[in-house]
Amino acid sequence: MNQTARLTIAAGVAAVSVVAAGVVLAQDRTTTIKRVTDASPAAPGLAWSTTPSDLGVEGAMFADPRTGSEYSWGVGSIHIDDTLITLAVVPDEYLGNSDAHMIGLDAHTGDKKWLTPAPGLAACSEQPLDGQLVCHRPSYGEQTGLVTFDVETGESREFDTASEIFAATVANERLYVAEGDLEGAEVTLHRGTLEDFDADWSEPIYVWAGWEDQYADQLKVGSEVGYFDLGGGFATFDAVTGRETWSTDVLDDCLTAQYRTAGDLAIASTYECGSTSGEVTGTTAFTRDGDVLASREGPAVHSLSTDQPSDISIPVVLGDAAFDRTTGEQLWQNDLLVFDYPGDEYNEPRTQGTLTAVIGDVGLLGFDGSTIGIDLRTGEQLWRTAETRSLIGTDADTVIFSSGSELGAVDVRTGSVLWTLEPGKLAPDADSSLDTFVEGSGGSYLLQSGSTVVKLEPLP
Repeated sequence: MNQTARLTIAAGVAAVSVVAAGVVLAQDRTTTIKRVTDASPAAPGLAWSTTPSDLGVEGAMFADPRTGSEYSWGVGSIHIDDTLITLAVVPDEYLGNSDAHMIGLDAHTGDKKWLTPAPGLAACSEQPLDGQLVCHRPSYGEQTGLVTFDVETGESREFDTASEIFAATVANERLYVAEGDLEGAEVTLHRGTLEDFDADWSEPIYVWAGWEDQYADQLKVGSEVGYFDLGGGFATFDAVTGRETWSTDVLDDCLTAQYRTAGDLAIASTYECGSTSGEVTGTTAFTRDGDVLASREGPAVHSLSTDQPSDISIPVVLGDAAFDRTTGEQLWQNDLLVFDYPGDEYNEPRTQGTLTAVIGDVGLLGFDGSTIGIDLRTGEQLWRTAETRSLIGTDADTVIFSSGSELGAVDVRTGSVLWTLEPGKLAPDADSSLDTFVEGSGGSYLLQSGSTVVKLEPLP
């Protein structure tokens, strides 16, 4: 059960109306890189930073377009060409967000390019379509359908679509839309264009969840495979034809979907059918066609914050062992992959998986106040440190971490700390918990919090 899909909806040609022209603005901002006070010598410097107030939205906080503007729960931005697109929302204690604007920034300088009202959005696709950021409004709102924002100008347009739309995305230069009764498992996927959401096809798919679940941004589509994993189940379809290839039900199949990974594999935890405890009995990897590739008995389930194997030659870890992603052959076993948590006054004792990240051919393990790096090709330990850090991003063999009021980088192969700095000293209004990694490579990083967007660059 694998990957990506986003589906298009409704019949006929969508009615289009221009609803808002983005306010296009220009600022003259220097990009002199400034050394951060008290940062270590190798730390990058500050190229630019900005806040919602700087951008003309008072009382707002940044939010991720991928999670929408109605009830934003994430922080982030989408980088398309030379434009960095983010949301600024004004929280309301009772109504989610009372106001919202989509903002386009010059990704190189941080200058504001445009500002456009963007209320009531359920989610936006990471990939553009015809130069447009594509978003949708929920079916239960006063207005429903698709909303687009021109990447260069911010001009917003509305497209009529199916009345029961609840998810949409862009992939393969097409629009994918999901509509129907999610709680009743009566869902249809469509593929088409902005003007004609079901121009290519409309196909049923077995997927169900509660309306209180996170679903608006869960439709994923790759070049060949799409998936819509909700309610603890897998739902996989052909991205070209829309035909469902396989699906699971958390109750009927006695398994819970965990995550998708390289090689078109789907990882699930299993439990004893008929059991009332729900205790995990093992972990299974399924192929893109729903066949079992490999299984490992035991209660340990790994929760990965980052899953970036360099290629499919890197084994997949199930429980305390690693398996070939193509043949399913067990390659090695390591007891460090499982930790028996003793419990405390608030938590019962339990066995847990320790793998927290896969970066290239290195796995990071975290347990009992320690972080361990292992070679995923052999299972051998590379390094160990008596510290735990929250990984927020990667740059080749460099891990970017956030730890309390400290931001820094670690060499993933040695565990050595490369540099550190205090986010609160980046700028006068910088957030001390700058812990969303938008993107980065070559020592240049774009970071974000609810109050600040920051660009770091290597010092000359």
